[in-house]
Amino acid sequence: MKVLFAALLAATAAAPALAADASDPEIVVTGNKFSGDFGEKSGIPIDRLPQSVQIVTADEIVESGARSIGDLLRGVPGANAGSSRVSAYQSFTLKVRGFLADQMRNGIRQRYYEDVDASALSNIERVEVLKGPSGVLYGQSAVGGIISIVTKRPQAEPFTTFAVNFGNFDQKAVSFDMTGGLAPGLSIRATGEVERSNTFVDFQDMDRLNGGLSLHYAGEGFSANLVAEYTERKTSRYPGLPVVGTVVSNGGERLRRGLNLGEPAADRLTADAPLVQAWVDVKLADGWTLTPRIQYQEFNSAFLQIRLRAPMTSTIIDRNGRIGREDDAYTIAQLDLAGTFKTGPVTHALLLGYEYDRERGRFTQYALDNVTPIDVTAPVYNYDTTAPATTFAFDSFYDIDGHALYLQDRIALTDRWDVVAAIRHSWVKASGGDWGGPADDRTPIESTIWQIGSTWRFSDRLSVYAGYNTGFDVESSAGARAADGKPLKPEESNQLEAGLRFRHGDFRASLAAFRIKRVNALTVDLANPDYSINVGAQRVQGVELEGEWQPAPWWTLSAGYALLDSKITRSNDGDEGMRLGDLPRHTITARTAVAIPGTPLTLRAAVNHVGSRLLVNGSGVSLPAYTIADVGAGLRAGRFTIDATVSNLFDRLYYTASGNGFAVNPGDPRTFGIRVGVGF
Repeated sequence: MKVLFAALLAATAAAPALAADASDPEIVVTGNKFSGDFGEKSGIPIDRLPQSVQIVTADEIVESGARSIGDLLRGVPGANAGSSRVSAYQSFTLKVRGFLADQMRNGIRQRYYEDVDASALSNIERVEVLKGPSGVLYGQSAVGGIISIVTKRPQAEPFTTFAVNFGNFDQKAVSFDMTGGLAPGLSIRATGEVERSNTFVDFQDMDRLNGGLSLHYAGEGFSANLVAEYTERKTSRYPGLPVVGTVVSNGGERLRRGLNLGEPAADRLTADAPLVQAWVDVKLADGWTLTPRIQYQEFNSAFLQIRLRAPMTSTIIDRNGRIGREDDAYTIAQLDLAGTFKTGPVTHALLLGYEYDRERGRFTQYALDNVTPIDVTAPVYNYDTTAPATTFAFDSFYDIDGHALYLQDRIALTDRWDVVAAIRHSWVKASGGDWGGPADDRTPIESTIWQIGSTWRFSDRLSVYAGYNTGFDVESSAGARAADGKPLKPEESNQLEAGLRFRHGDFRASLAAFRIKRVNALTVDLANPDYSINVGAQRVQGVELEGEWQPAPWWTLSAGYALLDSKITRSNDGDEGMRLGDLPRHTITARTAVAIPGTPLTLRAAVNHVGSRLLVNGSGVSLPAYTIADVGAGLRAGRFTIDATVSNLFDRLYYTASGNGFAVNPGDPRTFGIRVGVGF
């Protein structure tokens, strides 16, 4: 494996100018970067997880010049970085192994919080990307996996950092990070960032802010934590670019990347979200711990959106639009009991938990009546001279209440052999209706999911693992019924994975093979086309190789490769037997960092290749393959740090999926950024 991995490093390092993706953090192989547990509550050390996971740290976020959560996924083999941050909701395009990935924060599931501001990175200590369904401890979750975000924690030792960011497109941002002790056992940390920038899209600004306040208290027999965060973004609702004229020729020149085909005088997207988390670890007798957790968060958004539809001619694009707002409130409470005990020579690390979820949402929408088609060669914006005209569409609410019990046992059969077994049963009730009116019949949903996996360590250098995980998601089916009136089932997923991890000196690598399936997927009911039924199925199988090597104390290399094969195995939508959309067969990532001996200067470089992929499931349109390269440099001088990055060094034109068959989102052009920080 070491020879194979070194060959991959050499091949990618031979790319032009050793170019690099400065938005790619330096990902170190599963299980070797941290000695802690995954996801803040799993109780499973990362090097004993029977499942693939990659880690990104706060330092790597700064050094890479990442501008969004999506940028962080560029260095994760098998992950899709999704749309640029100029798009409305980046998380709807973030995928792992071909399927959407959910985001967790400090071990608790989020609800749209990440879609307020994908660039809110200032309070992140590390990001853990767990691949495949993982719902036993974290509840309903997306098929692709979990993006687990761990926020910065208070420190007793005081320090303060301030930083300013500048870049092209008139980027301007300031940030701070302050922590220290307030009293014996009590520490505080405050972080924040404000940005006022333009973007590469005509007429689109990016005004955003985020802040975090954390408290930690360690007392006799217990410790307590409070995390309060707030994010806000004000920008335009970007419509993307039409398929015809970008990835499909319209007979003329390709459309300019920054072209805005919305209505700049009226387009808007404002979103804000408060989030509060609190948990207490209470030490009981014999090493057991009782942990109550609670989280409250909101998602509030108002928008005027222009949508690109089918072309009327090669250069005239039809459009429609809507205006509305969404307000969601989400409360989740958990109670965990964790401890160890022995049955003979076998040690058990047990976690028993209960979870309650309460979600309340309201969605109000009006249709825009006077949206006109637009000529992509000479755009004329209708709302520059005419006010938007609207027709009421709906004002609806939805309620979701859920309960769950879960149990996990990590069994140390020997000092080299671990087994993880877990099960979760969930009860969910969903209802909705017109705002101010009665609720529809509450739809009861039950689901049982489970996990079994094992890790065997041959030596301190080599270990192997295998596991089978299941998951469920009610996102698309909650409250909905089939034509016969019966409630739709939750969509379910399962993954079979086997892999090995190797470490010798300064070389680390991992290899994983997997098959992931999505079942009970919604597809049209052929007997009643206005309804859906749970008979769809999809699968992705593949191989992932990744690793890191330090040939010298001042030089690091890392790289990864993923081969993914997808198929829609059952569908009534006319795409059975076809490939999944927005899933490249091949992805390659490589990066290097060189600390110039005898100087405070570090040079960084990376390259990221994404193969061609279908626009949407079964589409006849393919998004072309692309390779982007970035470079960067870091300087440490006393209290000061300077990090400069150039993303997409060769200004490659590429496109990402928008989620529909009419439009694509352009990737970011060549972007320069510099961050100057000072610490005390």
